[in-house]
Amino acid sequence: MSVLPTVDNTWGAAFIGLLLAAVLYGITCLQTYIYFTTYPEDGWEYKTMAGTAFVLDTTSLALISSAIYGYLITDMYAPLNLLFVNRAFDVSKLYRVEPSIMGLLAFLTHLYLGKRVWKVCNRNLWLGMLLGALLLTTLSLAFASTVVSWKHRTWISLKTSIRPLALAGIITSVLLDTTIASVLCLFLVRHVREVEGKKTRRLVRKLLVFAINTGLASSLLSILNLAMFFAFPDTMIFLCLTLIYSKVYANALLANLNSREHLRCSLESSPSDCDAVSLNLSAFKTDRADERDDMKDSGLLGGDNVEAGENLASNLP
Repeated sequence: MSVLPTVDNTWGAAFIGLLLAAVLYGITCLQTYIYFTTYPEDGWEYKTMAGTAFVLDTTSLALISSAIYGYLITDMYAPLNLLFVNRAFDVSKLYRVEPSIMGLLAFLTHLYLGKRVWKVCNRNLWLGMLLGALLLTTLSLAFASTVVSWKHRTWISLKTSIRPLALAGIITSVLLDTTIASVLCLFLVRHVREVEGKKTRRLVRKLLVFAINTGLASSLLSILNLAMFFAFPDTMIFLCLTLIYSKVYANALLANLNSREHLRCSLESSPSDCDAVSLNLSAFKTDRADERDDMKDSGLLGGDNVEAGENLASNLP
């Protein structure tokens, strides 16, 4: 008696990825609501960035939901279609723009964090060129992956052709995340020696945690995705992680924007007094004037802490 082939490690993995993506999209909606209600006076740049992230994430979920519905429901009695990337010309075919959507969300997140790092380093030319080159490379590889996906009919041929692009994209993304986090850590370690007082040092330690967490989730996800891609070449387990990739970046960007108020509150009182909600402590961009005023109000700029406190406040990203 022949054994029926299993789809647990192929389309079953894709279905699990869809469920996880839906959960993360709910968090994206929450983060978007928190941002627009907490920072109504933000400039158009940040509002556009947050709105774009939400629209891209919504589009991503709609496309992958349509694609999986088409494969698992519409083609239930045509199982051979599960082998093909290029099915009938319907909306599910547009799923192949997903790499570009992931690339755009990663670009927005890295652009926001990279700009903060660049300002911290006094707009260093070489650092700016390095970050800019990595940003453009990551985005270009994402667009290239979309182009390649439109040229292949079967999943097997697509995985073979897209492997070099996937490897290069993940390496570039991890390198970019590592560069941003490393520069922030070096900056904070250098300035921690200039400040005095328990509250100020506690703030710097918190900022160090923020810096280390910057890009940590996306980097780990990228590495795990790469490992699944090469360790299980005959399955689609990697697709489970790919489907949540854009959601991780969307939430990272929105959480970075939302975490600013949390930091300002921590300067004035205990974190429990802060009304802002943040699901990620990976960024700490605050307005410099507000930061300096908060330090003065809390006494951090009094006495021997004047010069050190001013240096820290003026260089916070």
